[in-house]
Amino acid sequence: MTALTGKGHRENVPGGLLWKLAQSEEIEIQTRRDPKSPLHRTTIWIVPTERGVFVRSGDRKGRWYQEALANRRVTIRAGRRKVAARAQRARSTSVIRVVNAAYRAKYGRRWPDSAKDVVRRSRLGTTLRLIAT
Repeated sequence: MTALTGKGHRENVPGGLLWKLAQSEEIEIQTRRDPKSPLHRTTIWIVPTERGVFVRSGDRKGRWYQEALANRRVTIRAGRRKVAARAQRARSTSVIRVVNAAYRAKYGRRWPDSAKDVVRRSRLGTTLRLIAT
C-alpha cells in the first residue's frame, strides 16, 4: 500500500482514483517528452494488481512509452476522470509475473490473441508502474 499523496488522497490503493481508473478496459495516457513539448494522447490497456497499477507498451520505440521514460509525469484519463501519475520502470521478475497474470485475467477472455501478445517476452521490459502524484 502507498501512503497519502501530497494532496492527501489515497490514489494508489484500492479505492483510490488511480485504482478505479485501472478497472476500465482502456485508458488514455497523456505524455510529453518534456514540460514544453506538445501533449500526446494514446489509448492503452491498464491493470491493477496487489503490487500496484501497471501499463505496458507494444513496442520499446513507441512514442508514448519513450515520452514516459523521458518525462515520468503522465496523466491517466478514463472518461471525465483523470489522475496525474509518475511512471516507474518495473524490473522485478516477481512483479512482472503478477502483471502478466493480471493482463491475462483482465483481457484474456475477451481478446485472447491480444492478451497473449501483451505478455510476450519482448514486451515485458516495457512494463511501467504508475504512482499517483
